[in-house]
Amino acid sequence: MKFRLAAAVVASTLMAGLAPAEAQVPPIPPGWQTERVVMLARHSVQAPSQSPEELAKFAASPWPSWPVAPGDLTPRGADLGHQMGQFYRILYGGRGLIEEAICPQPGTVVLWVDFDKRTEWAALSTLGGLYMRCLTPILKHQADLSKPDPLFHPQPSTSCPMDAASNRAAILARIGGDFSSVQREYAPQLSLLQSTLCPAGSGAACGLAAEASAIVPDPAGGVAMKGPIAIGSMAAENFLMESAQGMPANEVAWGRLGSDKLRDVLKVRRLHLDLMEKTKPIAQQRGSNMLAQIVAALQDGHKFPGGPNIAEPVRFGMLLGHDTNIVNVAGLLNLGWEIKGYQDNEAPPGSALAFELLREGRSGQRYVRLAFYAQTPEQLRNMTPLTIDNPPGMVAVELPACSAYAHDKACPLERFVEIANAAIDPACVSIKP
Repeated sequence: MKFRLAAAVVASTLMAGLAPAEAQVPPIPPGWQTERVVMLARHSVQAPSQSPEELAKFAASPWPSWPVAPGDLTPRGADLGHQMGQFYRILYGGRGLIEEAICPQPGTVVLWVDFDKRTEWAALSTLGGLYMRCLTPILKHQADLSKPDPLFHPQPSTSCPMDAASNRAAILARIGGDFSSVQREYAPQLSLLQSTLCPAGSGAACGLAAEASAIVPDPAGGVAMKGPIAIGSMAAENFLMESAQGMPANEVAWGRLGSDKLRDVLKVRRLHLDLMEKTKPIAQQRGSNMLAQIVAALQDGHKFPGGPNIAEPVRFGMLLGHDTNIVNVAGLLNLGWEIKGYQDNEAPPGSALAFELLREGRSGQRYVRLAFYAQTPEQLRNMTPLTIDNPPGMVAVELPACSAYAHDKACPLERFVEIANAAIDPACVSIKP
């Protein structure tokens, strides 16, 4: 279906590329213009992906109820995405990239979305915030619904087999061969998660002890993690979603975690994603298609997926998928950021990694500048209206491999393309932008 819209792991490894918390997005240098932005975004607040029966295995108390089916975007998540859309219109309208007060030129604003229900609704709400009453923006997804979109869910192939044994070995090599070192390193957070899931007296097999640690083949290709870190990651993510959903305090982690402790246990979520999505061969297998698409669209706005075959190129293009997509690309480029209230390098609900194409007026030299946008935990919980004076969390993102060439935190386009192409595994690029 196609449619248009009206209207320890070693600390140095995890901290690689981290931007300081105060590193706000700098203004556009005088005489420069914004030509295009390609955003890789995550949907906003969703219900837990696991069924109530699955969740019950890991906690002594009943989990809170949700207004939607497992894995679906909530109405509140749609409203939060709408707010981000409004902010992007104000931000990039103010920079002259897109029209702020009127409808954009036909075909210049395009969203390409993963075709599951959660991301489709997220895209609808975000685009509604961008241009609620306009016919000119375009929202599309893959036409063939019988197979996953290779941008968001790349599959094993002859050239890119996503071999489970080699991926398992690569992950274990990063943590010393087994889970003992990281479980010691993260013992305080794991202990806090255990006591939250299963207070004293809940039973020996409750909580993090429900599964033994293991890296196992994933039926969808590659590998999956079992055990305390995976369970803790799932629980921490669900607690964050409960808070962002605005649930009463006594329902967020059953009232057993304050905001500071919630931030602390999110370290386990960060660890899980770092191991499972940033380990080099896995990041290449799962992120090469996406990064290749971003590179192509920055070089030529006509190559953004779903863009119409007209003279005007796409100026604002959003690829709306999942946190794993953002983390894969961040792993390939060694990117890092920190938004107030989160652990470093988190990709929270509704966040986006922006690749901005800038042009220096006199020379015509083009640059790529990176930024990360995300509502803070307090903004999510309070449904805080977003404005230029009260923006979401927004930070500049350094590209470490371009540090010797950077100008005002921007990387020359040619150098960015070289860096990205060196990070991509050509054997895992199954689509040709």
